[in-house]
Amino acid sequence: MRKQLLLAGIFISVLFITSCAPKIYLPDRTNAPMLREAGEVKLTSSLKIQNDVNAPRTVFSPSLDFAASPVQGLGIIASYRSTNRYSEEGDYLDLGYQDSIRYSGRRFEFGAGYYLPFGNRGLFDIYGGVGFGKLQRINLQHYYGNYDAKYFQIFLQPSIGFFAGEVFDMSGGVKINFHRYSDFKTDTIVLRYEFTDPQTDIEDQSYLLLGPFMNLNVGYKYAKFNLQFGANFSATKPYLKIESPLYLSLGLTLGIAPRFWKGEK
Repeated sequence: MRKQLLLAGIFISVLFITSCAPKIYLPDRTNAPMLREAGEVKLTSSLKIQNDVNAPRTVFSPSLDFAASPVQGLGIIASYRSTNRYSEEGDYLDLGYQDSIRYSGRRFEFGAGYYLPFGNRGLFDIYGGVGFGKLQRINLQHYYGNYDAKYFQIFLQPSIGFFAGEVFDMSGGVKINFHRYSDFKTDTIVLRYEFTDPQTDIEDQSYLLLGPFMNLNVGYKYAKFNLQFGANFSATKPYLKIESPLYLSLGLTLGIAPRFWKGEK
């Protein structure tokens, strides 16, 4: 009898977890600084709405991007990402009922790279670095399906862009990201196998993610309006399930550079 109850419990848990389609990776922006000369410093603050359309609350996920060039051709970058999202994920046992799920987390990234202005208005750059973060899922209805996941990343991001004086700059590129979960804790063991296709333990594999992006800044010298849109895709098997790969973030870029006082070359 106990074995039958245990098997029934596992079966119901599998159905519940599958139907809820929990998320393990939420797409996010790329630090795309467009540095052009030694002594230049930039700080971008941005917000992103991550909620499902029918989520019970609307919240924002703020981000910070820092970039500086200590010598000509060398750029250093640092980033902070936050996740604050509510989601409506259906319950298999009652199709008319919706669970309220909250995702929260943070990530820090550090990197360095090379940039090369060319022609009168062109710029090529390539950055690489590492990132460390965590993501937590909490079922606000107090059901199973909670987790706490830690991960790390190694990334490389080439891009090319152009600028129009101190008024406008735009760049596009792709972030190549090697992503791995180092510590995954959950109250439902079957959840470890629900995030990949084909199914595998979430900690057993590294995942190659590709993140094409387009970054725009419009304003004048010290302050510019920032917009970035892009996507994150899983590129190799086993695929990491990313149900909503697209993102859009809005923000403000503050910057200083020696050319502001000397006049642009």
